Amino acid sequence: MGINDQFNELISNLLSSLEEIKAAAIVDKDGLLIFSKIKGMDKDDEIGTVTAVFDSFIGRIKKDFGTASNFINITLVDENKFMFATAGPKAILTVIADVSISDNRLKVFGSHVANKIKLILEGEEIDYEIPPIINILSKMREGKLPLGEFSVKIIVLGAPGVGKTSLIRRFVDDKFAESYVSTIGVDISRKEVIINEKCTVNESLWDIGGQAQEMAPHRKRFYQGANFAFLVFDISRKKTFEKIDSWEKDLETSINRQLSVILIANKTDLETHEVDLEEIKQKATELNCPYLLCSARTGSNVMDAFRYAAYKFLEQY
Repeated sequence: MGINDQFNELISNLLSSLEEIKAAAIVDKDGLLIFSKIKGMDKDDEIGTVTAVFDSFIGRIKKDFGTASNFINITLVDENKFMFATAGPKAILTVIADVSISDNRLKVFGSHVANKIKLILEGEEIDYEIPPIINILSKMREGKLPLGEFSVKIIVLGAPGVGKTSLIRRFVDDKFAESYVSTIGVDISRKEVIINEKCTVNESLWDIGGQAQEMAPHRKRFYQGANFAFLVFDISRKKTFEKIDSWEKDLETSINRQLSVILIANKTDLETHEVDLEEIKQKATELNCPYLLCSARTGSNVMDAFRYAAYKFLEQY
């Protein structure tokens, strides 16, 4: 599939996911149009109108954001909202939406799609579908956010080799290591999730070693005080998926209160998938939790998991 076909698949999914979005384009930081799509127009009509539609905000990108390295901004112009979001160092996603859409909803969908544009430009394979959790995330905290700094403890569970450490490293450092070193005991990392200039969630990430027998006597102590749990499996190894129930049961028997949970299928960049999407959906239904298809190697959907945890935590305030 050529790069324009990839962009078309991704942007078409964005336009169909949100009825308020009227058009979207990908431009470089000099204002050169890379790809565009206007809802309800075929390609022939689009060629004749796209320049007029996007000229105004391409000029704004060149003027206001030419030197910015990372941003997401929404501007109200008449009856439209214009969103600009960096898609890596090479491109900017630009979206025109109806004024009725909430800023949070537009930002969540926009940042998700912008990250996938970055991966396409880097030559990575992606999942073009927009996962259901993005819709959930976009509807959370649409009202007033609490002010201040908040702390949340996330425990990351799963069989050895499913990529728990790699997911955390991708989120914390935006890096991936090809070599695998098994976590013994627990490894703790921290990173801020900045919701806005007045609201920050400090995530404490507990990478629990997957050696079930060796860890059993100590696990309850590591679980204490957790607010959120990631249940991770390797989509290329069905045995790790079949272990999810035992990890969830271990969680239930080790602590006395209900945790928010997300099911994460990691290593989606691999060609072999031993677990299909319907099985994942069914398991998420059984666990009464959302799911995400992730790749720690490419970074696909990884940020969405940790952002979801932050917003979910803020729901209690």
